[in-house]
Amino acid sequence: MAEKNDSIGCENSSDELQNPNEKVGSNIFLVGFMGSGKSHWGHIWALKYGYTFYDLDAQIEAAFGMTVEQIFEKEGEDKFRELERYYLHKLENKKQFLVACGGGTPCFFDNLDWMRRNGEIIYLKAAPEEILSRVVDETLKRPLLKEVNAAELLFFIQQKLKEREPVYMKAHHVLEVVKLNEDSLSFLQSANSGSESNQAHKAKDCSQA
Repeated sequence: MAEKNDSIGCENSSDELQNPNEKVGSNIFLVGFMGSGKSHWGHIWALKYGYTFYDLDAQIEAAFGMTVEQIFEKEGEDKFRELERYYLHKLENKKQFLVACGGGTPCFFDNLDWMRRNGEIIYLKAAPEEILSRVVDETLKRPLLKEVNAAELLFFIQQKLKEREPVYMKAHHVLEVVKLNEDSLSFLQSANSGSESNQAHKAKDCSQA
Protein backbone atom coordinates (compact mmCIF):
# COMPACT_ATOMS: atom_id res chain seq x y z
CA MET A 1 0.00 0.00 0.00
CA ALA A 2 1.58 3.24 -1.12
CA GLU A 3 1.59 6.13 1.29
CA LYS A 4 0.36 9.35 -0.24
CA ASN A 5 1.72 11.79 2.29
CA ASP A 6 4.16 11.04 5.06
CA SER A 7 3.73 14.34 6.89
CA ILE A 8 1.29 14.90 9.73
CA GLY A 9 -0.92 17.90 9.20
CA CYS A 10 -3.02 19.74 11.74
CA GLU A 11 -6.60 20.94 11.67
CA ASN A 12 -5.88 24.28 13.28
CA SER A 13 -2.65 26.22 13.64
CA SER A 14 -1.61 28.53 16.45
CA ASP A 15 -2.27 31.50 14.18
CA GLU A 16 -5.97 30.61 14.15
CA LEU A 17 -6.45 29.96 17.85
CA GLN A 18 -9.06 32.01 19.64
CA ASN A 19 -7.39 32.14 23.07
CA PRO A 20 -3.66 31.41 22.69
CA ASN A 21 -2.88 32.51 26.26
CA GLU A 22 -5.13 29.96 27.96
CA LYS A 23 -2.90 26.88 27.59
CA VAL A 24 -3.49 24.29 30.27
CA GLY A 25 -0.02 22.74 30.36
CA SER A 26 1.52 19.71 28.66
CA ASN A 27 0.44 17.78 25.60
CA ILE A 28 -2.96 16.12 25.93
CA PHE A 29 -4.13 12.71 24.72
CA LEU A 30 -7.86 11.97 24.69
CA VAL A 31 -8.70 8.28 24.96
CA GLY A 32 -11.97 6.41 25.25
CA PHE A 33 -14.40 4.18 23.42
CA MET A 34 -15.73 5.02 19.98
CA GLY A 35 -18.51 7.57 20.14
CA SER A 36 -17.29 9.17 23.35
CA GLY A 37 -16.70 12.53 21.66
CA LYS A 38 -12.90 12.59 21.52
CA SER A 39 -12.75 14.34 18.13
CA HIS A 40 -15.65 16.67 18.86
CA TRP A 41 -14.41 17.88 22.23
CA GLY A 42 -10.77 17.69 21.23
CA HIS A 43 -11.29 20.26 18.51
CA ILE A 44 -13.26 22.56 20.82
CA TRP A 45 -10.72 22.36 23.64
CA ALA A 46 -7.75 22.81 21.32
CA LEU A 47 -9.23 26.06 20.04
CA LYS A 48 -10.09 27.29 23.52
CA TYR A 49 -6.79 26.50 25.19
CA GLY A 50 -4.38 27.26 22.36
CA TYR A 51 -3.35 23.77 21.25
CA THR A 52 -2.66 22.28 17.85
CA PHE A 53 -5.30 19.60 17.27
CA TYR A 54 -4.66 16.20 15.74
CA ASP A 55 -7.19 13.48 15.07
CA LEU A 56 -5.16 10.28 14.84
CA ASP A 57 -7.62 8.41 12.60
CA ALA A 58 -7.91 11.45 10.32
CA GLN A 59 -4.12 11.66 10.00
CA ILE A 60 -3.94 8.05 8.86
CA GLU A 61 -6.84 8.50 6.44
CA ALA A 62 -5.30 11.63 4.93
CA ALA A 63 -1.90 9.98 4.51
CA PHE A 64 -3.22 6.87 2.77
CA GLY A 65 -6.26 8.21 0.95
CA MET A 66 -8.48 5.56 2.52
CA THR A 67 -10.93 5.49 5.38
CA VAL A 68 -10.16 3.52 8.51
CA GLU A 69 -12.85 1.08 7.39
CA GLN A 70 -11.12 0.57 4.04
CA ILE A 71 -7.73 0.02 5.69
CA PHE A 72 -9.28 -2.60 7.97
CA GLU A 73 -10.85 -4.34 4.96
CA LYS A 74 -7.84 -4.24 2.62
CA GLU A 75 -4.90 -4.48 5.02
CA GLY A 76 -6.39 -5.95 8.20
CA GLU A 77 -6.50 -4.68 11.76
CA ASP A 78 -2.88 -5.62 12.51
CA LYS A 79 -1.65 -3.31 9.74
CA PHE A 80 -3.90 -0.51 10.94
CA ARG A 81 -2.57 -0.83 14.49
CA GLU A 82 0.98 -0.55 13.18
CA LEU A 83 0.06 2.62 11.30
CA GLU A 84 -1.69 3.96 14.39
CA ARG A 85 1.43 3.48 16.48
CA TYR A 86 3.65 5.02 13.78
CA TYR A 87 1.58 8.20 13.46
CA LEU A 88 1.20 8.55 17.21
CA HIS A 89 4.96 8.38 17.70
CA LYS A 90 5.50 10.94 14.92
CA LEU A 91 4.17 13.53 17.36
CA GLU A 92 7.18 13.04 19.61
CA ASN A 93 9.01 16.23 18.63
CA LYS A 94 5.92 18.43 18.51
CA LYS A 95 4.82 20.69 21.35
CA GLN A 96 1.53 21.96 22.76
CA PHE A 97 -0.76 19.56 20.94
CA LEU A 98 -4.01 17.83 21.77
CA VAL A 99 -4.70 14.54 20.02
CA ALA A 100 -7.92 12.57 19.74
CA CYS A 101 -6.82 8.93 19.77
CA GLY A 102 -8.67 6.02 18.25
CA GLY A 103 -10.69 3.85 20.58
CA GLY A 104 -8.07 1.10 20.53
CA THR A 105 -4.94 3.26 20.47
CA PRO A 106 -3.92 2.88 24.14
CA CYS A 107 -4.58 -0.87 24.06
CA PHE A 108 -1.82 -1.84 21.60
CA PHE A 109 1.98 -1.93 21.62
CA ASP A 110 3.61 0.60 23.97
CA ASN A 111 1.17 3.36 23.08
CA LEU A 112 -0.15 3.91 26.59
CA ASP A 113 3.30 4.16 28.17
CA TRP A 114 4.48 6.43 25.36
CA MET A 115 1.55 8.78 25.90
CA ARG A 116 2.14 8.85 29.65
CA ARG A 117 5.74 9.92 29.03
CA ASN A 118 4.78 12.61 26.55
CA GLY A 119 1.78 14.32 28.10
CA GLU A 120 -1.45 14.05 30.07
CA ILE A 121 -3.91 11.27 29.20
CA ILE A 122 -7.60 12.02 29.69
CA TYR A 123 -10.18 9.24 29.51
CA LEU A 124 -13.61 10.35 28.29
CA LYS A 125 -15.80 7.86 30.12
CA ALA A 126 -19.24 6.98 28.77
CA ALA A 127 -21.78 4.34 29.75
CA PRO A 128 -22.52 1.61 27.16
CA GLU A 129 -26.04 2.95 26.64
CA GLU A 130 -24.67 6.43 25.92
CA ILE A 131 -22.16 5.00 23.44
CA LEU A 132 -24.92 3.01 21.74
CA SER A 133 -27.02 6.14 21.20
CA ARG A 134 -24.03 7.82 19.54
CA VAL A 135 -22.91 5.02 17.21
CA VAL A 136 -26.14 3.20 16.34
CA ASP A 137 -26.44 5.09 13.03
CA GLU A 138 -22.72 4.83 12.20
CA THR A 139 -22.09 1.08 12.28
CA LEU A 140 -21.13 0.92 8.60
CA LYS A 141 -18.42 3.55 9.18
CA ARG A 142 -16.88 1.77 12.17
CA PRO A 143 -14.92 -1.41 11.35
CA LEU A 144 -15.47 -3.11 14.70
CA LEU A 145 -19.24 -2.64 14.46
CA LYS A 146 -19.79 -3.39 10.79
CA GLU A 147 -20.51 -7.10 11.26
CA VAL A 148 -22.45 -6.76 14.51
CA ASN A 149 -26.17 -7.42 14.39
CA ALA A 150 -28.20 -4.41 15.54
CA ALA A 151 -29.88 -6.47 18.25
CA GLU A 152 -26.48 -7.46 19.64
CA LEU A 153 -24.88 -4.03 19.42
CA LEU A 154 -25.32 -3.05 23.06
CA PHE A 155 -23.93 -6.39 24.24
CA PHE A 156 -20.94 -6.01 21.93
CA ILE A 157 -20.23 -2.51 23.28
CA GLN A 158 -20.55 -3.75 26.87
CA GLN A 159 -18.11 -6.59 26.28
CA LYS A 160 -15.57 -4.56 24.32
CA LEU A 161 -15.70 -1.74 26.87
CA LYS A 162 -15.18 -4.30 29.64
CA GLU A 163 -12.00 -5.43 27.87
CA ARG A 164 -10.65 -1.95 27.28
CA GLU A 165 -11.66 0.00 30.35
CA PRO A 166 -8.85 -1.33 32.58
CA VAL A 167 -6.46 0.28 30.07
CA TYR A 168 -8.49 3.48 29.78
CA MET A 169 -8.51 3.82 33.56
CA LYS A 170 -4.72 4.11 33.57
CA ALA A 171 -5.18 7.65 32.21
CA HIS A 172 -4.07 10.56 34.38
CA HIS A 173 -7.61 11.94 34.49
CA VAL A 174 -11.15 10.63 33.92
CA LEU A 175 -13.99 12.88 32.72
CA GLU A 176 -17.63 11.81 32.47
CA VAL A 177 -18.88 12.37 28.92
CA VAL A 178 -22.35 13.49 30.03
CA LYS A 179 -20.77 16.34 32.02
CA LEU A 180 -18.40 17.67 29.37
CA ASN A 181 -18.43 21.30 28.29
CA GLU A 182 -16.10 23.90 26.81
CA ASP A 183 -14.44 24.51 30.17
CA SER A 184 -13.89 20.89 31.16
CA LEU A 185 -10.10 21.17 30.98
CA SER A 186 -9.88 24.25 33.18
CA PHE A 187 -8.75 22.07 36.08
CA LEU A 188 -5.51 21.40 34.18
CA GLN A 189 -4.92 25.11 33.77
CA SER A 190 -5.35 25.63 37.52
CA ALA A 191 -3.06 22.71 38.32
CA ASN A 192 -0.40 24.01 35.96
CA SER A 193 -0.60 27.51 37.42
CA GLY A 194 -0.21 26.07 40.89
CA SER A 195 2.82 24.06 39.83
CA GLU A 196 4.46 27.12 38.26
CA SER A 197 3.71 29.14 41.40
CA ASN A 198 5.33 26.48 43.60
CA GLN A 199 8.40 26.37 41.37
CA ALA A 200 8.72 30.15 41.47
CA HIS A 201 8.38 30.12 45.25
CA LYS A 202 11.09 27.47 45.56
CA ALA A 203 13.38 29.48 43.27
CA LYS A 204 12.82 32.56 45.42
CA ASP A 205 13.64 30.63 48.58
CA CYS A 206 16.86 29.37 47.02
CA SER A 207 17.92 32.83 45.97
CA GLN A 208 17.46 34.06 49.54
CA ALA A 209 19.36 31.19 51.12
